[in-house]
Amino acid sequence: MSKTALVVLDMQTGTIEMLRDTATDLDQYLAAVSCTLAGARKAGIPVVQVTTSFRPDYADASPRNQMAAHIRAAGAYKDTDPAAQLHPTITAAAADDIHVKKRRVSAFHGTDLDLVLRSSGIEKIAIAGLATSGAVLSTVRQAADMDYEITVLADLCADLDPDVHRILIDKVLAKQASVVTAEEWLAYFLKTK
Repeated sequence: MSKTALVVLDMQTGTIEMLRDTATDLDQYLAAVSCTLAGARKAGIPVVQVTTSFRPDYADASPRNQMAAHIRAAGAYKDTDPAAQLHPTITAAAADDIHVKKRRVSAFHGTDLDLVLRSSGIEKIAIAGLATSGAVLSTVRQAADMDYEITVLADLCADLDPDVHRILIDKVLAKQASVVTAEEWLAYFLKTK
């Protein structure tokens, strides 16, 4: 059986707080994420926490990149910024997880994520995180081009726009990944233990 990892994208305080004004029930969402992370660890599945942040002088945030330019202008997501850190509900249990820092939307671009996964013999990845229209979409598309077998945990992905989330999950991501709930995904691993 191929080895699997759970890749969790941008579960940072600032990113999660952006969801506060959406239809997402943050307490329920964070509880589901925490439960799935605990289950994955129990099943022996490596968990990779991928976060986004930039150097204090933004030397790695090109002014030609619209998203990076917006972050620069706001003075946000510097490496030491509390908003760029893992959300407190995830931090304590994540101490032994693999941590990858990214400077762009995709978890693979400019990071050592591919090296870490391949060095561990991982061929399958499950993806969860924020935002569906950003990091999730970009990471899935790049992972597909890199020949990973991908599962998207639909209920552990969220977006500022619920309609965009639904369309991406149902019509776009389903073309390059298996799309399941976290409970369905985790049940498979826990029953084979």
